[in-house]
Parts: sequence; C-alpha cells; structure tokens
Amino acid sequence: MRFCLPLLFLLTSPVEAGILNLLVENDVTSGTDRHYTSGVMVNYVSAVDEGPEYLEKLGIALPGIEEGDQMHVAVSFGHEIYTPTDISDPALIEDDRPYAGYAYLGAGFIIENSHEVETWRLSLGLVGPGARAEVIQNNLHRKVGSEEAAGWDHQLKNEWVVALAYEKKWLSPPSERTRIDTWRADLIPHVSASVGASGSYVGAGATIRFGRGLAYDYGPPRVRPSLPTSQFYDNPAAASFYVFAGIDARYVAHNIFLDGNNHRDSHAVDREDFVADLQAGFVWNTRRFRVAYNWVLRTREFIQQDERDLFSSLSISIPI
Repeated sequence: MRFCLPLLFLLTSPVEAGILNLLVENDVTSGTDRHYTSGVMVNYVSAVDEGPEYLEKLGIALPGIEEGDQMHVAVSFGHEIYTPTDISDPALIEDDRPYAGYAYLGAGFIIENSHEVETWRLSLGLVGPGARAEVIQNNLHRKVGSEEAAGWDHQLKNEWVVALAYEKKWLSPPSERTRIDTWRADLIPHVSASVGASGSYVGAGATIRFGRGLAYDYGPPRVRPSLPTSQFYDNPAAASFYVFAGIDARYVAHNIFLDGNNHRDSHAVDREDFVADLQAGFVWNTRRFRVAYNWVLRTREFIQQDERDLFSSLSISIPI
C-alpha cells in the first residue's frame, strides 16, 4: 500500500515534459489467435529528474544507484489475453494452456548514464474474470467478423498478483550524441529478472542495431517479459532510423498463466523451464514522435505446445 500512494500522486500530478508510449502486441499478423494473443500497454515516462522529489529519493536508495545518474519515473497500465489454440471448443482443453486475462498497474524507475541503463518496476495486477478479457476479446471478434472464443468458462480464477522486475543494459560503445547523419552499429547486452506471484525468471541476451541516431534511444518499447526496452528517448535534430535484431533467453521458475492459480485450483499445463525470444524490426524517430515495429518469435512455453509462437509489436511514442 505504501507504493500505491506515490503511484496515485504521480498519476494526478502535472509533469513538465515526458514521453507517452502506446504499445500493442498481437498475433494477428502471423494468422493465428492463440497463446499470448494480445497485449496492450499505455506508459508514461517523466523527463529527467522531473518526477516527485520523494519518489526520486526512493529511487536513489535502490541498489547500485548513484546521485549523479539521470532518473526517469515511469507509470503504466496494461492488459494481456491468453488462450489455447482451439478457441472454438467450449470444453476444457487439458493439454493446452489456460484461458487467462491480466490487467495491471506498474510504477518504477529508469536510471541512465553514458555506459548503462537500469530499470526497476513494481506491478500490481488482477488475473481472472475481473480483467474482463472474455468481454474484450469477443466484442472485438464480433466487430471484425472473427470467431468468438467459446472456452472462457475455464479461465484462471480471480487472483491479485504483485511482481518486482529489474533489468540492466550495457551500452557499447558508450552513448554519444554523434551527428544524426552518422551511420553506425552498436551492441547492447542485458540481464533481467523478476520475482512475484505472476511470474519469476532470470534472463540474459543482447540486441544489435544499425542505423543513424542510435544514441537517442536504447531500443523499442515492449510489453514484458521481453527483450529490455527503451520507454524513453531524446528528440533528435532530424529524423533518425535504425534496424535491430536481438535475443533474450530466460529461465522461468514460475508463470501463473501456465502453472495456474497460486492459491486456488485451476487448469494448468507443464511449463518449459527455458524460453527464448528472437526479435527483429525497425525504429523511426522524429522530433514529434517515434514509431517502432518488430516481429517476435517465441520458443515453446509449455511441454504440450506443438509450435513456436510468432507475433508482432507496434509502439507509438509522443513527447508531452
């Protein structure tokens, strides 16, 4: 509860400048409607040192943070939908993943310097019918003329979940404001971890980029768990553009969307311990907005899964 009060204060307090991100992930581009089938997140990141003072003091107290680092305060709201492969079957499909909806609020800190970027994020969410995933998915399917999902009676039950996530990226070469028309490549290795009732994992990987204006951000935004992201960016003097590819490998100790409810009986499947994401796409950055699009190939998440999953991610970021 102590963390929720600063979150509510930030949501209602004026901030002079920052970045508003809208992210949409969906598997419609791969012609499927299964597993992690939809993710939406709205995220606001404050300008450097523009968050409430007491929140910045809390951020400085985190391990590894120094007062000379630049700090952003971030808040987000997100919604995710998970379904089995055959959504036309109203019966319980025991060898496929459970139906689940997830709605959450998140708040945290992004700390940067010329050599590295660290992110801390605490999220509070609701899994189950209260997330209204059945209503959202089937109303959308009716509007676009798609088949409705018939098995939502077997979704995970209502449960509040909390998770703390951390990630660190090393900038290589160190970030520099080079000429915007200078073409170059960089490599950004990372580590990440999360612990909580919704999921626990540790991961590592790297992203390689090629283009111009690379120093103005550190990669495209994504809904987690995923490759480390760049929810903030600086406005370049002219349009910048780059392409990227990356890999993130995770050891998963717990995933409520596969393991089932933590405190109630529910449908569950046999989770894979190791999961990897392969990602590729592009980022276009102007003084008025940033657009990022990428394709994600995810390895099998549970033993009974027949095929890997392919979905895409689109984000639009606007300075406000």
